[in-house]
Amino acid sequence: MSISNTLIIISVFFTIISFINPDILSYWMNHYYILKNDYTNVFLQFFVYSFIHWSIVHIIFNSIFLYIFWNPVEKHLWANKYLLFFLLNIFIIWVSLLYFTPIWTNTIWISWFALAVLSYYTLLLYSKNDNDYKWWITAIIINIWIWFMPWISFIWHLVWALVWIIFFTITNKNKN
Repeated sequence: MSISNTLIIISVFFTIISFINPDILSYWMNHYYILKNDYTNVFLQFFVYSFIHWSIVHIIFNSIFLYIFWNPVEKHLWANKYLLFFLLNIFIIWVSLLYFTPIWTNTIWISWFALAVLSYYTLLLYSKNDNDYKWWITAIIINIWIWFMPWISFIWHLVWALVWIIFFTITNKNKN
């Protein structure tokens, strides 16, 4: 099974668990455990926040989206680089959320990785002169528009954008 599909299954699992046991939602990214100096739960939060979704519709659409895009990017990057891409995203966004968002903010994460993958995939198609990249630019533009919604965090959108640009540049530097 691919890493992409495994991450989707883990997301579905944690989301369903959060519907059954809402206490899991305390692991959304927030400052609660850091402020309490509860580093065991900070460590656990680092992993769990990545996989919780707001609703059934959210998990369904993310899963479809991730299935379509993650697998081709994973094939392009190979499993080891893809896992590094995932971990780099999760770490940088985790740190950004902890240090650059208001203390009262609750956030979830896996959607942002989906956006990073979309952006990477768009650049990949562009670099291969595949005109399909133009369709995916539309999705990126819609996401930029979403930044301005009051309940959406500008920080995490900005961070994923920077991460995929840096990662794409680094991983494709030797191919030119």
